Amino acid sequence: MQNNQIGAAQTRPAPRPKRRSHGFHALLLICLVLIMALPGISKLPVIDRDEARYAVASVQMAQTGDMVNIRFQDEARNKKPAASYWAQAVMINLFSKDKNERKIWAQRLPSVFGALIAVLACYWAGIPMIGRRAAFIGSALFAVSGLLVFEAHMAKTDAMLCACAALVLVSFAHLRQGGGRGFALLFWIALGCAVMIKGPVVPALAILTLLSLWIWERGSKDGPDETQQKSWIRKLGFWPGPLIFLLIILPWTLLIWQATDGQFFKEALGKDFGGKLVGAQEKHGGMPGYYLATLPLTFWPASLLLLPGLAFAVRAVRGNKQSQNPVVRAMRLAICFALPYWAVIELVPTKLPNYLLPIFPALSLMAGAAAVALLSVKDFKWARVLSALIFIAAGLGVITGALLAESVYGPAALWPYILGAAGVIIIFITGGALIYAKTRLALSSAFIAALVISPALYQFLMPSLSDLRLADRVAAEFEANDITLPRRGGPLVAAVNFTEPSLVYALGSEIVLGSKINVDNSLSPGSIIILDVARQDAQDFIKRFEGAELCKEEFAKFDGLNYSRGDPVTLQLSQVTICPPTEILEASEGTPEL
Repeated sequence: MQNNQIGAAQTRPAPRPKRRSHGFHALLLICLVLIMALPGISKLPVIDRDEARYAVASVQMAQTGDMVNIRFQDEARNKKPAASYWAQAVMINLFSKDKNERKIWAQRLPSVFGALIAVLACYWAGIPMIGRRAAFIGSALFAVSGLLVFEAHMAKTDAMLCACAALVLVSFAHLRQGGGRGFALLFWIALGCAVMIKGPVVPALAILTLLSLWIWERGSKDGPDETQQKSWIRKLGFWPGPLIFLLIILPWTLLIWQATDGQFFKEALGKDFGGKLVGAQEKHGGMPGYYLATLPLTFWPASLLLLPGLAFAVRAVRGNKQSQNPVVRAMRLAICFALPYWAVIELVPTKLPNYLLPIFPALSLMAGAAAVALLSVKDFKWARVLSALIFIAAGLGVITGALLAESVYGPAALWPYILGAAGVIIIFITGGALIYAKTRLALSSAFIAALVISPALYQFLMPSLSDLRLADRVAAEFEANDITLPRRGGPLVAAVNFTEPSLVYALGSEIVLGSKINVDNSLSPGSIIILDVARQDAQDFIKRFEGAELCKEEFAKFDGLNYSRGDPVTLQLSQVTICPPTEILEASEGTPEL
């Protein structure tokens, strides 16, 4: 009997390596996102100009309880729908003792949640496309990518919009593999939320994906037959889905139409969205190729495997003629999700790096698929070499830019240079490892580079750039001189020619900006004037001020940089006082000294 047991043991197959569960992978991804997104979330100042405008409008929404109209001070902000403002207003109500508090970290939490959902959805989409291991690696690369980490720190829309785009990718990936109608409902829910966050961006992405897939697979001899192609697309029409979509977008749409008499849509679609399609708005222009040129930085350190990922995808769809091969179908979906949208925004005159973020999940899954392939074989030689060189150049650019900013605008400290030197060493190790096809080492060191550089950048270096924190320094001068902030009932504040939205956030929506200042009627003894005396228009204001027979007493003055304009500033803070009578001045000038 003993011999039989030994023989059975010898014929028993060797145990397979233990596979990590989906829950374990999801937990690791959550931890990775939080490690990247939470450092600096409370210390980083409000960033001009978009974040500050969103933050101010959300504060005003929480203060007034008006969840329909979106306003910056007394002006309608008819640009984007209300969902991101709602999310921030909820966080303000949850975490603030009173509505006059400023807790920017609370208003940034929706973006952190958006980044979490985006990364987990990327993993969820990748499982049926490229397998669990590749999906995990791709999602982890996405979690540390520079643009996603930056947007997770911003009280704006883009991280949440990316989450919606990733959920659309989830629905497409599972429906193409025979998923049920629940994924069709997920598609319409994600689409409705995306519209309420940023209008037609994700619907346009979805339409471009479906259209390009239909053209490609219908006209390809190796594509699926027409019946199969229609079956998964037909599931998207499952009738509760469009109904849910309308239930998400219609209530606020009708209310804002009634409240603004349709003006919101004229400005949001015609002026804001339509204007970006025909011209460069707010000096955010660029030539076609802008996103290709900036991707090594915005996708870094995931850009390490960007070219191998694209090479893997192209080889898969060209070299394998089996229409039902899951890798072929997955790479077709990834290519159609990423490249048509990318091509369109390259042609749009207005360009901002965050416009490319919705396709990062697809690019990340390509990179993850390439990583798993390279763990098994030494392939994609020229893609590896070129990608490694680009990775090294982008990493050195990040470190050099950070150290230059610290040396010019921050306090003198040694630790950033020590950290920067360590980062340079890790970057060269990473690039060299990829060149020599040491993929495991390349991946490990890429993640180490991200974990060394990014949290330190957001937690310590960027908050220390005091010369850029002009609004915070103004608020600190108020406190140092025992002057109550306007948002807490303090005196009227007139910001003459420094009118950045961050100043409104720091001091309160009650301050008066720029052209709204009426010297004769607005200013009175006790009012505060904020004046950038380095600008030429400061003299015009001084003449008008003196012509109104007013006087002022300076209580603070400091230099800095308005990074939104790229201009050096010298801010003078003064309090309006009562001018002494002329005859008293003349008498005092003629009185001999005692």
